[in-house]
Amino acid sequence: MMDLTRGLQALTRQVNIQTNIEQPSAALTLTRTNTLAITTAGTTITWESATRNQGFTWSTTDITIPTAGYYAVQTFLQTSNNVTFFTQRVVNSTNLGYFGYSWTAINYHVATMVRYFATGDVLQIRVIPSVNGNLTVAAENSNNESPLLHIAQLTGVI
Repeated sequence: MMDLTRGLQALTRQVNIQTNIEQPSAALTLTRTNTLAITTAGTTITWESATRNQGFTWSTTDITIPTAGYYAVQTFLQTSNNVTFFTQRVVNSTNLGYFGYSWTAINYHVATMVRYFATGDVLQIRVIPSVNGNLTVAAENSNNESPLLHIAQLTGVI
């Protein structure tokens, strides 16, 4: 009988540990499988597929925030040529400025932001290169993976 009791206690501890592992309420990874022409006039990125999605709705350029809270947003973008590069955040059709910039002409650009979003906000990612070119495609977990967008909810409503 003692072995059964000890076994149940050990199982209870394991269940308690598993329930304490936190996952974000919402998380999303978007990518493209085709190159995308980008211009100096600015180009809103059209996404083609989600490799991970927990709670988001999205369609091509629009990503809808599922619940209010702070979110981390990160992009990985490789260009076909060395360019200076600006990454803009557009929320509900309003340009809120840059969250990433490359002042030196390079071909790999990373942008990161943390921002509070309201439920139903629509996010778009817009890029402005110094010369016309393309976003190139490299699979996730490969050298210079591109284009990728990661979003993860950090908190709930505050």
